[in-house]
Amino acid sequence: HAAETLRELKTRGALLGIVSNAQFFTPYLFPAHLGETLEGFGFDPDVQSWSFAHLRAKPGTFLYEYAAERLARRGIAPEQVLYVGNDLLNDCTPAQQVGFRTALFAGDARSLRMREGDARVARTRPTIVVTDLRQLLECLPAVETGSEGG
Repeated sequence: HAAETLRELKTRGALLGIVSNAQFFTPYLFPAHLGETLEGFGFDPDVQSWSFAHLRAKPGTFLYEYAAERLARRGIAPEQVLYVGNDLLNDCTPAQQVGFRTALFAGDARSLRMREGDARVARTRPTIVVTDLRQLLECLPAVETGSEGG
């Protein structure tokens, strides 16, 4: 339900960004698999932090700090961010270290990485756990966009 959820988040006015260890071709997978570009889904190019572009990788915090800096320019504090990922070590731990709230996506057993027994995630507790991306819609309110005129 990724495409459905992303379209609804865009409709609600959510600012979407990416922090990813993905390869240079990953942005092209969105139209191939989901029928829409990242920007078409509402992902802001200014808040996309790719390891291939910065030559830095997770679980380090650099990519998250970069995203937090970009968001701060828009008046968005780290605690206002919900970072969604499937890996406690690479996603939830560094996101929490920069102050983001976290959603652990546990809907795909093939991609879920709990890292059981890894001391680096011993204190990591996701803010929420979702098993279907549509559950994010229940957690996130519509964004107030204001109105024109007097």
